[in-house]
Amino acid sequence: MVLVINEQIYSDTCSLENLAQHKDLIHSSCEFAKTNEYKQSVEDISKTIYVHQREFAVLAKNDPNGFYLIGSDDATTCHILVLDNQYAVGLMHLDGGDTSQSIELMLQEMKQYAPENVNYDVYLVGGFLDSSDRQYSLTLSNEVLNLFSKMTNISFYLKLAAITPYNDHIINNIHHPLIYGICFNINTKSICKMNFIDYGPAFRLRSVYLSVHSHIAWCIYSSLKGNVTLKEFFIDRNLIRRYYQPLYMYYFSDDQKLLSMTSTSPEQERSSYLLHMKKTIVYILKYSKEISEWFDKQTHSIVYYRLNDKWITDNKNIIEDIEI
Repeated sequence: MVLVINEQIYSDTCSLENLAQHKDLIHSSCEFAKTNEYKQSVEDISKTIYVHQREFAVLAKNDPNGFYLIGSDDATTCHILVLDNQYAVGLMHLDGGDTSQSIELMLQEMKQYAPENVNYDVYLVGGFLDSSDRQYSLTLSNEVLNLFSKMTNISFYLKLAAITPYNDHIINNIHHPLIYGICFNINTKSICKMNFIDYGPAFRLRSVYLSVHSHIAWCIYSSLKGNVTLKEFFIDRNLIRRYYQPLYMYYFSDDQKLLSMTSTSPEQERSSYLLHMKKTIVYILKYSKEISEWFDKQTHSIVYYRLNDKWITDNKNIIEDIEI
């Protein structure tokens, strides 16, 4: 129904300009952005659902696999959104594409866990004062704030807004985000900055799907189902010829050019970005003709389930990753 910030109601429109009026929230958000970043521990991997760009996941306290940590990483101009309706917690990694439809899809999933018209706490991080002509961060921050002010039948209470101007610092005269990744504990309702070392099952194939298809965010995991399901997709051969083959032939050995060709914020990416991108490019070039054959012919999907605290699939075709 409305977006609520420090008891002030926004029921038609909201922007960073409106947010700037709320000094207490800005102060707490800036303080959070400056906190230390933790590195994911090996012990926490089996308790964590990792959400990639243009994905979301929903966790409940009675999760059948015992997951209670949920997070995402590698956000520069992207934003990470956490919604908590006291029955379940949803987390989404937004990149500015199909934002409204993506948030609506996660809300539909979360409504299955809760009674009608419950309130939602909102935690939003990401973006920085990027110098691009398109102002990716600023645009996405304003879009998300405005969307929540226009949502019907629900009240959203903004608890954290470490976004764009409140998630920015300068290193050698270049703006950078303070927060790249976060982890949310659904039991304690605590949030911290996180650098993840594990990205969950089929991460490379999920990265390929992100790279080759323009799509709304999709649900990578929900406690109601308890598994990870990848829906069938195909790779356009023209895209391989026009984009991925030239990337490999002309830019693969030049890190700076590869960054500029594949990222909206090449100067701000984590050091791990290039390795992930190179692996994805090689994976696409090597397996693009085979990928469509990996999916089950009846369900048109690849399903992962938990067994002894590990992700298992009965699919024998999928190649999990590639070495370069």
